[in-house]
Amino acid sequence: MTIARAPHQPRFLTGRDLVRRRDDGTPLRELFKSIGQTRLSDEYVERTLGLPLHLRFAIEAKMDAGENVADDAFASLSFYSLCKGLFLPLSMLYPERTAAIFGIETPPPPDAAAREALLQQFLAKDLGLDLVQKLSCILGDAFRGKKSTFKRDSMITLLTSMELVHRRALIDRLTVVGDVAVLFAEHRPAGQLEPPLTSAEVLEALRFLPDAPRLKKLAILRSLLTRMGKLEAYFLAKLLLRKAGFGFDYQGPLLARALGAAYQADPDEVAHAVALTDYFTVAGVLQHEGGAGLKKIRLQPLVAIKPALASQGDGEIERYPVWVERKYDGIRLMLHKSTDVTGASLTGAYTRTRGDWLELVAGLEQTIKLLPVRDCIIDGELHGTVFSEDGPEPATVYDVYAHLTGQPVRPVSLKYVAFDVLYENGRDLTGLPLAQRRQRLQQLMAPMAMMPTPVPMSMVDGQLAQTKDDVNKLFQYFRGQGYEGIIAKDLGGTYRINTRDPSWVKRKPLITLDLVLLAGVLAVTTKERAGMFGSYVIGARKEDGSFEDVGDVAGLDVERDRLIQQEIVREGLITGRRVERPSASGVRPGLELRPHIVATVKFEGITRDNVTKRLSLRDPKIVHIRSDKAAHDADTARMIEELSVRERFA
Repeated sequence: MTIARAPHQPRFLTGRDLVRRRDDGTPLRELFKSIGQTRLSDEYVERTLGLPLHLRFAIEAKMDAGENVADDAFASLSFYSLCKGLFLPLSMLYPERTAAIFGIETPPPPDAAAREALLQQFLAKDLGLDLVQKLSCILGDAFRGKKSTFKRDSMITLLTSMELVHRRALIDRLTVVGDVAVLFAEHRPAGQLEPPLTSAEVLEALRFLPDAPRLKKLAILRSLLTRMGKLEAYFLAKLLLRKAGFGFDYQGPLLARALGAAYQADPDEVAHAVALTDYFTVAGVLQHEGGAGLKKIRLQPLVAIKPALASQGDGEIERYPVWVERKYDGIRLMLHKSTDVTGASLTGAYTRTRGDWLELVAGLEQTIKLLPVRDCIIDGELHGTVFSEDGPEPATVYDVYAHLTGQPVRPVSLKYVAFDVLYENGRDLTGLPLAQRRQRLQQLMAPMAMMPTPVPMSMVDGQLAQTKDDVNKLFQYFRGQGYEGIIAKDLGGTYRINTRDPSWVKRKPLITLDLVLLAGVLAVTTKERAGMFGSYVIGARKEDGSFEDVGDVAGLDVERDRLIQQEIVREGLITGRRVERPSASGVRPGLELRPHIVATVKFEGITRDNVTKRLSLRDPKIVHIRSDKAAHDADTARMIEELSVRERFA
């Protein structure tokens, strides 16, 4: 499909040559007005002035936001170059996949070290993009934290508004390609169209898109797409769905250093401010107020934050005595309460990823309001009890999640256990030692234990351990009760927001690990499973951020396998690279997956190949999918090495 223009129609303007049409010095806003009208029509401006709708929208939106539109505001590297030079390497698509989708040759995806080097080069180089725009690219968030209104159905609607193709045909095709972004690429010409779109004009149009009316959104996106080739259309779709696959929000130290260097701010203060808000807020503060403005960013109720996390594995406890508490297999929730001068209270219940799950947990809002405090932020875990033939036993995180999402495997009696308090009545408590925070938490929780609440709330059980033997005893005690394990905490430690705290040591049986699905192997057994994945390649996280193959694991039951595969399609996880796995009947084909889905895997031991020396799990089985964990939270290859040593010498 090509862009047809009438002979009298001027070439479309892009960000590079916008200012060349202003040689009479007329202000940009005046270009859109006419006598007797408050605003020229979009069609007239595009036909007569050559100003595309998306560019006009970006200019007016920036002006309405009080921003100065400088002569070079949209002059930057082309969007095609951004897609090919940054997005494509970070997307982990293999050469076979890029050749099939875009018709171009590319090298294999970079490893973890090369990806970080690419990010550093991108941040340092003058490309006509400011730091906030670069952050939106790295994080895969062109909307800068605003919610995307685009789902699969609206993306299909956008395509049908541009192409003479039936909606049903697109949906049928989607079942084959498995990724709506591929559909966008298939309906655009190969290569780069002329004149090229600049990265700045695309990013600025997308930045303000969430605030536009629905029909205007579709018109703006059509204006962009008709000027894009396959590669650009593919990544535009990924950005719209916020599933770009190259979000590097976990590269906190790198981004904090980059922001600090750009604005002469302390990287530690930048990282702390990001933990309390987000990268875009912090970058905006730095741009307008410098490093001093970071002091205004402070902890407060109803503003979600990412919690402190325990270190993986057994770890070494550096000093005793140490506080040891029961580890629940539940969903981490931070409870917020804020009360105004009239006595009206608002509440929130935020997950590790800052999602508010208050409405999912019946009765939790009323329970939080009963807390004997005006304002607070409490850290804890939503867990539960299930009943089996042997009596009551702790629910798994899968049981809890299924219960909340209306897909219960078995009934769950929900409870909330609190293990820390971060904020109380206007005071940030994160800088206090754990011992003092626990005293404040006990004072809050004691009255809650004396009253019936919709969701039972209590303080975490634990005990002070004087020696390593005490820690082992408590571990066995809590395991004997059916719980996941323990967390040992330094009583003198502060609360480290959005940090994996080395003074919090998590210990659970290493016979279960949280691993990443790296590939799906096609099922070849029954007609019902034809075309589905029958097993998965699982991997452990390496120190450089990549993943190490540690074996193959069969799926769950048919229904839960179907849910996993729906997630694979919904998130566009198939990279296009084919894999082959040995089996008793020969070699079975499969497809590589982008690391995203985390599964808890139980196994019977560790084996080492005599030739390759590669470790793999013996008889692994998926217990459940960890929907609350991201790939970078998976357990490590080093943990498997340590377990192998214990098996050999313990």
